Amino acid sequence: MEQMEAAVLRGFLTETERSEWKQSFSNTTDGGPLLQRVFEGDFEAVLLSVPVLEMLSGDPEQDEDIESYLQRRIITYLSTNEEETKRDRELAMLALAVSCLHLFVQSNWTGPPFVLHVSDFLPAVLLDKHKEVGAVTSMLLSSLLLDGECVYSLLSNPLLLLMARVLLVTCAEKMDSLQLLPWWTLRYVALHQQVLEEKSPQLYSLAQSCMEKVAKREDVLSGETRRTLAMLFHLESSYTCLSYYDYRKAKEHLQKARDLSGLDINMTGALGKRTHFQQNFLAQLILDVKRKDVSLVPDSELSPTPTPIDLLPKDHQLNDDTVLNQINLAEPSEHQLPDLSAEEQALILGVCTDFQKNNPVHKLNDEELLAFVTCVLSQPGFWADGGGALPED
Repeated sequence: MEQMEAAVLRGFLTETERSEWKQSFSNTTDGGPLLQRVFEGDFEAVLLSVPVLEMLSGDPEQDEDIESYLQRRIITYLSTNEEETKRDRELAMLALAVSCLHLFVQSNWTGPPFVLHVSDFLPAVLLDKHKEVGAVTSMLLSSLLLDGECVYSLLSNPLLLLMARVLLVTCAEKMDSLQLLPWWTLRYVALHQQVLEEKSPQLYSLAQSCMEKVAKREDVLSGETRRTLAMLFHLESSYTCLSYYDYRKAKEHLQKARDLSGLDINMTGALGKRTHFQQNFLAQLILDVKRKDVSLVPDSELSPTPTPIDLLPKDHQLNDDTVLNQINLAEPSEHQLPDLSAEEQALILGVCTDFQKNNPVHKLNDEELLAFVTCVLSQPGFWADGGGALPED
């Protein structure tokens, strides 16, 4: 179960996990087929699956709102005395929660647009009291209000975020066999906070609780095969703390991520030229990245497959008569970067973001930020890292 949770967090199965999956989970009633759709990236199929639609069908109680109805139906679905059935249904609800978060991000940030008809999931009796145009959407948005902070009024598919909250917060105690569920709750917090006008103390309190719960599961995140996953957890935690201006805790998590990575990441000086007409090599600021131990090279099987080159952000040449496209180093071999995994590039961007948030806007600081970005963009391979570096530039 823990290995499957780790794979879901990672987003894909290794070859070893794939063979074990066929033996252990492929024949389960609900959880196996739904998780298979998650690994295939077919999140819409999870929402429209028979187990999910049957779970959400039923007669609402008198004066029951949508959130209460969802909670009652999910708890009813999870309530069983058979241990094997309970685990299977918990995995099914994990697949549903993950799909809701992915589709919510797709609907509001990444695209392509995803059309969700609330009437396809909820009984007509529950929606009859909201017949006015936009009434259901308004009611869903009001359900997402926290600490008096308004929700972005043009939010797409708010039902997805509400369903994720019911699964990952309200009904979390009913899924006690899922050891890493709080990590998904932490991801929900990050999304919910981004659609609120101001910071929510309630959400940050929930985030802190989630980080503590996951940190206590050192046995689940320990070992060489889980080192990259543990690094990713601390990196995400650092970003969460930064978003709530808790700079001390953000640095603590970031340092743990750096320790787990086995990378030395430092600013250094190197002789180089920046213009076509520069005669002498002058000191330039660059990011020096070295491995402390060659045995800590990440297992490529545990890291995402590189993005096809034609799908990556395009690198446009400056075509400037004066400025070079990049710094021309006098001794480039002395500052050659190791092959960086997707998680290691994300870590470098995390260190860059931490530096940016903790220092004033200044031309000298801009030079350091440029060194971070140049480092990541020098190894194109992963859309998320390359795309994430561009706003920093």
